[in-house]
Amino acid sequence: METFTVEAIVLKTDDFGDANRVVTLFTKEFGKLEVNAYGCRRSRSPLSGVTQMFNHISAELSRGAQVDTLREADVLHFYDALTKDLERLAYASLLFEIVNRMTLPRQVEPETFDLLKKSLPALSSRTPKIIALIGACQFLETSGVQLNFSRCVHCGKEIVGDAAISLIDGGAVCKKCVDFVTECRPYSEGLRKTFETMLGFDWRDDTKLFFNSKQLNAAENFFVDYVHSILGSGLKSVKFIREFLL
Repeated sequence: METFTVEAIVLKTDDFGDANRVVTLFTKEFGKLEVNAYGCRRSRSPLSGVTQMFNHISAELSRGAQVDTLREADVLHFYDALTKDLERLAYASLLFEIVNRMTLPRQVEPETFDLLKKSLPALSSRTPKIIALIGACQFLETSGVQLNFSRCVHCGKEIVGDAAISLIDGGAVCKKCVDFVTECRPYSEGLRKTFETMLGFDWRDDTKLFFNSKQLNAAENFFVDYVHSILGSGLKSVKFIREFLL
């Protein structure tokens, strides 16, 4: 039986049977993997604590014909703050759900793994809403589906001041080109600067982050609408946030 070791972030878990779990890992070596963790929900199982969502782990897997199996694992970092605070849990779940639903299995994506790894301590200690939106913004950028925030998608002119933005057309639209867009929404200078700040955020910078609450809420609504338009369906974490946090 072939075995191999991965460094991974636990992206999602789904229970099956009486004591088992399907664990979605985002690994450094192979991208996203779904693995079976048999018996991990039993209290005495050495995998019971390891397979919790948001854990950063080192895992030994055995190769299966269709699905690999989790044999052993060690927790490298456990972010208990994410399970003890409802807001942190909700926004960490938002970022992880976006990554999970917008990535394909076994596609090596080192930038996405690195982003998840950097986001976890920040989600645990900084304003979770801001960190989740920064993570989503940078993930969309590395995934190649990000909208153009700074230049008009029609004429290429740099956006200055207030303008418009279109999900369908792929980004910002200057005032001269707005008549050529079939569906757009207002795009204020403040919102554009919010997006640009998020894209340029350095995860090593521990300077306190300040965002205008109105622009932050607008950025959240914008990203949610955009992701929904790509996926064609809603996000469970968004429903939770709107029901219990707003």
